[in-house]
Amino acid sequence: MKNKTNEERKAELDRAKKSMKAWTLRGRTWDYNVMVKRYPDEATRRALLEDLRERNFLIFNDPMDVPAESSDSPPGAAVKTHNKNRCRPALPTLQDCQRVLRVSHDDILDIQRRLLDQQHVEDDENTLFRYFCQAILVLRYFQRPDAVMALTVSDWLNKKHVEGRIHMGITKNRETISLTEEDSAMLDTYFHKVRSGCLQGRVDDQARFFLSKQGKPVGCVSNDLKRLHEQYELPSFSSREVCEAQRFSTSTCSPSHEPANNKRGQKRKRGRGPADQHDKDFGAFYQRFPATASSSPPTKKKLIAAGFPPDRVFYDRWRSMQLAQREKHLLSQFAREPPTVSRVSLLITKEGWTSNCPRPEDVVAKWKPVLTETDPWILAMIDSQKWVGMALKHFGCTNGQGVVAIQRFAMGSIVCDYHGKVITAAEGRKIMESTQDDTGKLLFFRGGGRDLCADARTFPCECHPTGDPMGRRISHSSDGANLRPVHYRLNFPGGLRDVIILRATRDIEVCEELLLNYGLRRTSSRVPG
Repeated sequence: MKNKTNEERKAELDRAKKSMKAWTLRGRTWDYNVMVKRYPDEATRRALLEDLRERNFLIFNDPMDVPAESSDSPPGAAVKTHNKNRCRPALPTLQDCQRVLRVSHDDILDIQRRLLDQQHVEDDENTLFRYFCQAILVLRYFQRPDAVMALTVSDWLNKKHVEGRIHMGITKNRETISLTEEDSAMLDTYFHKVRSGCLQGRVDDQARFFLSKQGKPVGCVSNDLKRLHEQYELPSFSSREVCEAQRFSTSTCSPSHEPANNKRGQKRKRGRGPADQHDKDFGAFYQRFPATASSSPPTKKKLIAAGFPPDRVFYDRWRSMQLAQREKHLLSQFAREPPTVSRVSLLITKEGWTSNCPRPEDVVAKWKPVLTETDPWILAMIDSQKWVGMALKHFGCTNGQGVVAIQRFAMGSIVCDYHGKVITAAEGRKIMESTQDDTGKLLFFRGGGRDLCADARTFPCECHPTGDPMGRRISHSSDGANLRPVHYRLNFPGGLRDVIILRATRDIEVCEELLLNYGLRRTSSRVPG
């Protein structure tokens, strides 16, 4: 082409366009009735038909688009067309509606793998992962978009494992759905790895499960699904069309009520099997050799004895995870003031780490200031009682309700306040002696050289008549407490006020229960709700 004139190139381009147009009109259209004659074997024909649907070919007289009006037609017979159906647009099939889940599946698995390995994931990829999780609930479990939008953290935390399935109740429509382990793992990855990164300290998440990048509840799930379809250049369908396709598929084609993804393992693309098995093997490897900041790397002898390959594939992944843990540990030691290279180096020496150590320069660059009790936002949170990063979870009939973290809290972080009237410890003991009710709402502590007590028995309190402060819901533990009370006198607009701030005594991970030592022995380890 480079030796031809401009006119010859233009003529060749026009010819190519005409050829492409003719191929589009003729090559991407099939007639099912012709397929019946050309391919008598029904199994072969159905396999070809499924492959053409996956490639977005236009199929005339598709049996999935025509209601089964007559039961006397033999299987695999040509589809009869009627004039009355020619003017009516064909309804999308269930496979059409769920096609975006199949097309995007490999990309999402790659994002999930990198999230679990604590590798860098772009913000747009995190958003795409959220779109996919929402699409799972709408397209595979046929939930209304408004119900998915209103899904709460408590709905997810209170899920139950029943015979290999995960049952989750949705408060919005008072319905329980049965998730597969794969779909549950996908949603769990979003909750631990994506959602926790979206939380903003000054933004109220309303305890919703799906959050935007700004930390606010998702406003429209339908728009998110449209963006997912646009990402893969596929037509989108409304939730009503999805439900109609599901009813038609159930009544005519599929006697099983299992989600479509249960059969997806038979249709996976070539090469996915070994990769999935590789991830499962590393999960067993990580359980056998947990990567913590202080753990020693497994030797080749230990790998062979545990039944793992002696190569460096799992070993290198383990070292990268430990390196991330050590960075977190170093950053947690500098909650109030920025670290310096010399101080980080000294801390690494004190820890006794001789290999796989973070660079002090990287730790200094990643440090961010931690909110203090003098921050105006802290005063606003105490007044509004809209602390973020916590949710109620039911631990069974015996244990009752408790509070769990829905975001990670580094050691020394301010979690919330214990909202109650500050009295002397002697007055608190008199209350315990005079009554047996609500003694779990008395928090004993020492502040300013005095023995004090925070009385949170009054509910609702005078300053929050319509709310229930989360701090009073935290359970008691004398041995496993991960919070400690700190007494401050803060200057509010109305004057000085005694405040109890609860700080994390160590790193608290997502879904870990928040526990507090109330200062006196109790007959129950859980605070009454």
